[in-house]
Amino acid sequence: MVVALPWEVAPTLAVGARSSALGAGRLAWLGSFAHPDEALAGLAAAAGVAPELAAVDLRPGDPAHLWAARAGLPVRAVARHHALVAATMAAHGLGPDEQVIGFAFDGGGYGPDGATWGGEVLVAGYKGFRRVAHLGYVRCVGTDRPHRIALAHLRHAGLPWDLDLAPVRACSTRERRILAGQLDSGFGCATTTSVGLLLTTIAALHGRVTAPPGAGHDVRGPVAAVPGAIAGLHGLAGGRAAGGEPYPMRGLDPGALVRAVVADVRAGVPAQAIDARVRATLVALVADQARRCARETGLDVVVLAGDVFDDPALTVEAQGNLPDLTVLAGRPPMALGRLLCAAAG
Repeated sequence: MVVALPWEVAPTLAVGARSSALGAGRLAWLGSFAHPDEALAGLAAAAGVAPELAAVDLRPGDPAHLWAARAGLPVRAVARHHALVAATMAAHGLGPDEQVIGFAFDGGGYGPDGATWGGEVLVAGYKGFRRVAHLGYVRCVGTDRPHRIALAHLRHAGLPWDLDLAPVRACSTRERRILAGQLDSGFGCATTTSVGLLLTTIAALHGRVTAPPGAGHDVRGPVAAVPGAIAGLHGLAGGRAAGGEPYPMRGLDPGALVRAVVADVRAGVPAQAIDARVRATLVALVADQARRCARETGLDVVVLAGDVFDDPALTVEAQGNLPDLTVLAGRPPMALGRLLCAAAG
């Protein structure tokens, strides 16, 4: 696939697990490759130019860092959620000096502070970003089992692990004891701000997701959206439950939302009604943060990026709730954003 770029760039190769892109001049060539060597060969042949710079994910130890060094290319690391916002900016033709209010909500990926980000509000352009807000940090033990994610969120919310809750029943007594020890001590844990993992928790609480067979992701790794998070997002997708009232949230602390959802689950509220209220809560959160940032920065363009916004009803409702701002969305390949962030310097 060949796409137009919003400004002229030096030959830059962005490599990633899902897609890679080579930009030169005002065009970029994109494709999916199993290995960076294949991306380099295939895209350089298509573009007729060799890259002068490699753009990679910020995560330390990413194999692409070592590959670029072996290939003799200078390396520029780009934060995942910056790249997500930049890709949407590029897809809508925003220029090299423009800035936006960017929401990057996804299953999670490495953040510059070493935590797993995924609930980010950024003031961003291609050249850089400033993190102005984020979902509250939650201590987790991996992301390979939805019920473990849910138990971590229950602990963060100050709720006991009572057996009337589906994710608690999904754990053996021994597993609960080990998890409790890790979450209390921090041993083997990482922290996350991921909205996708919060949605996984909610889906697990009303029995929608179980552990995916053979899963083995780690919360510290570069997860675009782990299987449990995808399942949680699908629980909200498709516009099946519209018109809910937002749950109360105290700022951006996910604990208040989890406590409210648990109360509804215990009261026998149908999953569809819970989904509608969760969507309404996210819409209200986006609107509140967007308006606050607009007042503080004078910016009037909002970008919705990340797989949480794959839910079309959520995206449409968020756009409709901000009639005074320009709201851009879409899912262009993240490699496009990584390329432009690196090229912008």
